[in-house]
Amino acid sequence: MSHELRRSNIKVVRDYVDAMNAWDFDALRALTDENVICELPYAPDGFPDRLDGRESLLEFQRGATTFLEAPNLTKLRVETYDSDPGEIVAEYRSDTVVGPMHTPYRNRYISRFTVRNGKITYLAEFFDPIRLVVAMGGSVSAQHQETPTPAA
Repeated sequence: MSHELRRSNIKVVRDYVDAMNAWDFDALRALTDENVICELPYAPDGFPDRLDGRESLLEFQRGATTFLEAPNLTKLRVETYDSDPGEIVAEYRSDTVVGPMHTPYRNRYISRFTVRNGKITYLAEFFDPIRLVVAMGGSVSAQHQETPTPAA
């Protein structure tokens, strides 16, 4: 049973990535639990760092279509936790363009999914926000930070 469950949960995540690539919001709706939580811990200013519920997530994803061509997520690698086949880690890359100037946008992602009863109940997506900000025409300046002095 565990092997079948692992394979089924991996398929849910692969189907999710395929649906994102196609901007298939009906499929995304079908793959996510109505109470899904999505966290974006490294979201740049102006982006939410947490979305609660399917409708909030779908609204955010639909909003992305206004500035981002289909994300073209590639090089997908999906693994489940050994201790819980519903806890899944996925690595992938994006290769797309943003904005009216079609600025190239490439990034690397590591995402954690929780799948229960065939639905995604939790998603956390980790990516380099600087690449997104720059592709969208923004800039990032380094802030001066003092180097801590080691304790003697």
